[in-house]
Amino acid sequence: MSVRTTRSDGIGLPTMSRYDLLLALLPAPLLCGAFASLLTPIPETFAMGVGSLPSALLFGYAVTAAAPTTTERSA
Repeated sequence: MSVRTTRSDGIGLPTMSRYDLLLALLPAPLLCGAFASLLTPIPETFAMGVGSLPSALLFGYAVTAAAPTTTERSA
């Protein structure tokens, strides 16, 4: 008796789309700001504020230039 395996049965790592990567990168600048405030005498509010700027730019890019496009499906 043969058993059909689906893609989810594989052992390999799942592929990431560019949208998954953008979502994963959003908190990175904020975390860098948080670590900078812990390791240096920079005030936490300033470090987090500076860290939020690249996150805001990345978010703006994600929702405008790299926004997902809709595809038409046939019925």
